Amino acid sequence: MQPSMRLHAAGAALLAVLLFSGLDALVKATTYGTPLALVVFLRYAAGLIFSTSSAAVQGQLRLSWATIRRAVGRSLAGLCCAVLFFGALKLLPLAQTVALTFTSPFFMVMISAAMLGDPVTRRSLFAAAFGFLGVVVMLAEKLSSEAGSPLGFAMALASAVAYALSMILSRRDTAHDSVPQMILVQNFISAMVVLPFALYWYQPVPGHMLMMFLAIGALGTGGNYAITWAYKHAPATLLGPFEFTALIWAVTFGMVFFAEVPSAHTLLGAVIIIGACLVVVQPIAASVRPRADDSCP
Repeated sequence: MQPSMRLHAAGAALLAVLLFSGLDALVKATTYGTPLALVVFLRYAAGLIFSTSSAAVQGQLRLSWATIRRAVGRSLAGLCCAVLFFGALKLLPLAQTVALTFTSPFFMVMISAAMLGDPVTRRSLFAAAFGFLGVVVMLAEKLSSEAGSPLGFAMALASAVAYALSMILSRRDTAHDSVPQMILVQNFISAMVVLPFALYWYQPVPGHMLMMFLAIGALGTGGNYAITWAYKHAPATLLGPFEFTALIWAVTFGMVFFAEVPSAHTLLGAVIIIGACLVVVQPIAASVRPRADDSCP
């Protein structure tokens, strides 16, 4: 791989993390006083507007039934991830929620082994155990000072499991479907599934908040394309560590927009989790050539 391509891929990954972090901050702002089902529906409805436009420009609007069938499981996993993550954002500080979801690489190892037959090494198991030590550190703060919400912790960790499953299914589906179609169908299915719940808990949404959801849709679509392009042109072992820059943005946005100052337990737990994840994403041996992933969050 040419050095310039590695640099461009790294830049795309960093941009994607920034866009997704902005999306998280906007979603957290919309959860105050708005039913969760309505927040999730508007997020996917806004994403559908932009993904449809993007697919139309690229001539990718014609979908096959096979593409739709493959998207069902991936969409449901992604929808579960969104519901759980948005719920956790409502209950926990932004930085704490993001740090807890860094456990997803461990779940990816386990799910990949179960679904795809990928080997689980001692190194991966050790990293997983060490990473969960970071979660224990954060939980210790809750047990000692009543900081945070037990339900929020559970939802954040469960969202990491759902995210890991959606990523494994995305990696499988990129062998058959184009990225614009994958994003389009996933937004459509997710919006349709959550629509009845959004109607049940419907309440009028102010105009300024609708503009925020349009921004969320734009950030989500842009982030999906940026991260997918990055993983098409560079191996996951190179790009994986860049995802942890999300904690920098989460701390920054949390302090600026929500007056949230991360605790020492949160930062220490995040450092432990990040260190363990770096062990997971790095090549097992220098002689092993990493393979690029075509993943699409």
